[in-house]
Amino acid sequence: MNWERIADVNLNRFNESLKFIEDIIRFSLENKVLLLQIRKIRNEFLKTKKVISLADIINFRQSSRDLGRTAKFDIQAKKTSKDLVIANLTRAKESARIIEEVFKSIDLKTSSKMKEIRFQLYDLEKFVIESLKRIFNPRINAVIDEKYLLRYRIKNMINILENNGVTMIQLRIKTLSDRKFYNYAVRIKKSLKKKEIKFIINNRLDIARAVSADGVHLGQEDMPIDVARRALGDGSIIGASAHNLAEARKAEKDGADYIGVGSIFATKTKPDAKTCGLQRLRAICKAATIPVVGIGGITADNYKSVRKAGASGIAVSSFLFEGNLKNNLHSLTGDK
Repeated sequence: MNWERIADVNLNRFNESLKFIEDIIRFSLENKVLLLQIRKIRNEFLKTKKVISLADIINFRQSSRDLGRTAKFDIQAKKTSKDLVIANLTRAKESARIIEEVFKSIDLKTSSKMKEIRFQLYDLEKFVIESLKRIFNPRINAVIDEKYLLRYRIKNMINILENNGVTMIQLRIKTLSDRKFYNYAVRIKKSLKKKEIKFIINNRLDIARAVSADGVHLGQEDMPIDVARRALGDGSIIGASAHNLAEARKAEKDGADYIGVGSIFATKTKPDAKTCGLQRLRAICKAATIPVVGIGGITADNYKSVRKAGASGIAVSSFLFEGNLKNNLHSLTGDK
C-alpha cells in the first residue's frame, strides 16, 4: 500500500476542510464559542502534524498524474451554504478516519490523537449545523395578524409574500382557538417554498414545535428567552420584543437572535401601543450586536428613516395587508 500518498492527500484535505469551516464560523455565523472550538481542533491537528515526517511523505507526492486532479472528477454543485458546510465537515471526518487508520501500523500515538480529533469534530458538527439553521435575513418581516387571515387565500398570500421581497413571516394569533392557530400555521408552513424565508410563530412554543416552524417571537410578558431556548433547542430562531435599552440588552444577554423594537410609530394593528420613536431605536441599534427590527406603524413613507436609524430590518403588518399586498411590498423595497 502506498501509504505516504494516502496520508499526504488526507492531511491536506483535513486541513483545507477545517479552514473552510473556520471561515464560515468566523464570517457567516460570527459565533465566538464555535470559533474557539474549531481553532482548538486545528491547533491540535497542527501539533500532531509536527511529529510526522512530512518531508518524507511529500517526497512520494505525484500530483501531476493523480487521477483526482481532473477538475470535474469529484465536483458537484452545492445548492446552499449549509450544503457546502456539510460537505466539508464530511470530508474532514473522512480524512481524519483515514489518517487514523493509516498510522495504526506506523505511529499509534498519532493514530490515537487523530481519533480524539475526529470525535471532537463530531461534537462541533452538531453545533455548527444547529447554528446554520439560525441564519436569517431580517430585512422585511411580514406579520400576519389573525384579522387578515380571512382576507386572503393562504396559498395566494404566501406566494405573494415570498416572491416580492419578504424575508421572514410571523404568524400572530391572540384570540382564535389552539386548533385554528395550529391549522393556519400548518397551511402557511406547507405553502412556503423558499427555505431561506423563515417562519416565526408569535409567543406559542407549542405551536412552533408542532408545525416545525423556524422559531418564535417573544414579548416581555411571554416565556423567558432562556427557557424557550431549552425547549426549542439551539436550531430555533428566537426574537424578543424590547421597548427600551434595558430590555434590549437583557434580551441579547438572554440569548435572543434578534430584537424587535417598537412601536416606532402609531399603528393600526395595536392602537394602544406606546410609541418609542426613532431616537430610542437609534440608541438600541447602536448598543446591540444582534439584528434589530423596527416594528409599529411602518409604511412606504417612513421605512427608510427606520433603516437610517440602524435597524437591520422592518416588521410590517397593517400597511401590507390593508391594501394591495403586492404593490405595498414593492413600495418597501426601494432601497434594495
